[in-house]
Amino acid sequence: MGLIGCGGMGRRHISGYVKLRQHFDNVDLISVCDLHEDVANQAVRVIQESGLKKPKIYTDYKKLIESNDLDGVIVVTSTPMHHKIAIYAMENGLHVITEKPMGITMKACRLMEDSANKNQREIAVAENYRRDPINRLSKALLDEGILGIPYFALDLNIVSSHRSVMHSTVWRAKKDQAGGIVLDAGVHNADMLLYLMGDADTVYAETRILEPERTLNDMGEVAPQLAKMYKHRREPGYNTGDLVIQDAVDTGFALVKFKSGAIGQLSITDASHGQKASISTITGSNGTLYRTESRSGNPIKLVLFNGEEISGDKILDLVPNFKLDELTTKLWDGNSLIASYDLDFHETDARILAYEYMDWILSIQNGGKPEVGIPEGKSAIGLAYAIVESGLTESKIKVSDVISGKIDNYQKDIDISQNI
Repeated sequence: MGLIGCGGMGRRHISGYVKLRQHFDNVDLISVCDLHEDVANQAVRVIQESGLKKPKIYTDYKKLIESNDLDGVIVVTSTPMHHKIAIYAMENGLHVITEKPMGITMKACRLMEDSANKNQREIAVAENYRRDPINRLSKALLDEGILGIPYFALDLNIVSSHRSVMHSTVWRAKKDQAGGIVLDAGVHNADMLLYLMGDADTVYAETRILEPERTLNDMGEVAPQLAKMYKHRREPGYNTGDLVIQDAVDTGFALVKFKSGAIGQLSITDASHGQKASISTITGSNGTLYRTESRSGNPIKLVLFNGEEISGDKILDLVPNFKLDELTTKLWDGNSLIASYDLDFHETDARILAYEYMDWILSIQNGGKPEVGIPEGKSAIGLAYAIVESGLTESKIKVSDVISGKIDNYQKDIDISQNI
């Protein structure tokens, strides 16, 4: 493998590779690329410290791709580069796993899909929330009909960035880089809802840019949990304390109708000062499932129709046939039945990233499809963009029209700016 992009997320992927190598020796990260050689050098230190061979460092992704000693590349750059690098790699015979979102717009995703089909290469999307063992258990409960007929889902992520640039990364404030919490974080929420509730049919949303003026504050203050992995990254042209104009949507309140007939409320903002709300529930004819924050390890809870509450290991009794897949079991220390776990965030993150890699690799080796491939990648960013597109047009829209490109009012300017 070759890794393209050694910033914060690239550093996290490297930890995932090191974790993977603790269990599998048939995969090698032999090269990495970043525009800044010093950034790449700092990112790969953990590989050397683990006793693994230091990858070769490139500053030009095309040279890495053309090195003729790779099977696939991992694209962990800013979102505008996802489709450019992925298509170039596939044209040169390589398979691709790309960070979320799959592409900067739906048109970019369609171009990636066309290239994959033309070159008979596989694309996987590094969507991590659904790989959490606790979310696997939630899925099993729904599949077994424990909730009865699903009625509706609530997914609220109401937080405050305190007028700072989200996570102290300027691209997250910019429309032409798929910034804004509705797209950047919302694609995670979208994928999880689709994973648990099935395909989405229509969306009606109200969206806003409530805080167009943001300050670029130190990441250690804004996002201390991420700072450990991101402090080496560089974003030229900006300094701590700078005023940044946010032109990406920072607030979206949406009603989603799923093809099953169930309803969803997906609301997300980072402009909620003095009020924080994180609610993820699914209610059916037999009760409500209270989900927990992905990668937290916290146990889920069921409150049944008769008022009975079930949580922790007792949840496992409801799905006696449930077991985690062999790969997840191996990465979670041989445990195939997990209702909760107590791990540092970065350890959990590394295990999930290791899973993403091996799922991608096995799909290629066995001639199958990755769990999160082109259809899933397009659907997740399609639902997130449907929220933004609906808010712009102030109308109820079909998600399929966004995915196909029939509706692209918000995305047109992005496509033009990126020459798509």
